[in-house]
Amino acid sequence: MLGTPLNPATYDYEGAVLFNAHASALWARFTTYLRREIAAQLGMTQKAARAVLRVSFAKVAEYQQCGLVHFHAVIRLDGPDGTSQPPPPYATVTVLADAVRAAARVHVTVESDAVGERELGWGEQLDVGEIAAFGTDAEFTDQAVAAYVAKYATKSADASGTLDRALYCRPCQGRGATLLPHGTPLPCTACDGTGQALPLSRLAVARHVRRMIRTCWELGKLPEFAHLKFRKWAHMLGFRGHFSTKSRSYSTTLGALRDARRAWRTEQARAHAGLPESDPTTTLVVGHWDYLGSGYSPGAALLAADVWHRKELERQFAAEGGC
Repeated sequence: MLGTPLNPATYDYEGAVLFNAHASALWARFTTYLRREIAAQLGMTQKAARAVLRVSFAKVAEYQQCGLVHFHAVIRLDGPDGTSQPPPPYATVTVLADAVRAAARVHVTVESDAVGERELGWGEQLDVGEIAAFGTDAEFTDQAVAAYVAKYATKSADASGTLDRALYCRPCQGRGATLLPHGTPLPCTACDGTGQALPLSRLAVARHVRRMIRTCWELGKLPEFAHLKFRKWAHMLGFRGHFSTKSRSYSTTLGALRDARRAWRTEQARAHAGLPESDPTTTLVVGHWDYLGSGYSPGAALLAADVWHRKELERQFAAEGGC
């Protein structure tokens, strides 16, 4: 029963999925106001503050048992050039902590005829703690926090009892129908016009989770929420943000990490094949071809038959409409 509402009849399911859908926008607004609060506490303009320090952060998203997301974030003050410089002495931990608490009061307003006007914001549970250098006697060390954040980077929505795959019908993109060239809707044969790859009533999830998924599905048909793509992200209970994000100057870039992995894999392959060390001025090309077969595989044959069947239905429908 952990994470389920005490009274499902009065639980605000619409507000819950709307919060998940706007959690990333709420974080973006928080980071904007955080920089403003830091400048205000230092008695500077935002332009002057950017000239002497930079706000760096990394965060990961985690699902609670109730299906709502919350964030674990590491926020740091650096010099104007990033991690290569320390911040000025007056940019203390106290200044940063006070700015975080002040910026956490931001909210996002959602207006709709179906759900009314909603103000979405962070909850009352805000834990701000100082991270000390590794090897000290402080409660939080940099190595401990790195392991703590990495733990949540491996979690997904199924930790709250939901699903790890999309629920919308891919042939019709969850609309329940495909449009013919002249704009006439044709009911989707793959989902029988429901737009669901699997009926929601047959999902092996708890009643609370199914209710949140169904709420996403109902809100997904409203034009004012089309940009939120509720049906595509119903299996994530409305949340469509990245599980982990960071500011540009927080640490090394993901591109640099990919380049390092590529170089390491290339060296592994070279050593395994017994090839000589590569010359940076030349390019080694290794080509190897094997015959795999002709025609469709069994799975591809089924897909091709389904495409042919749908095309045939479209032609029949167009012919009957022409009569």
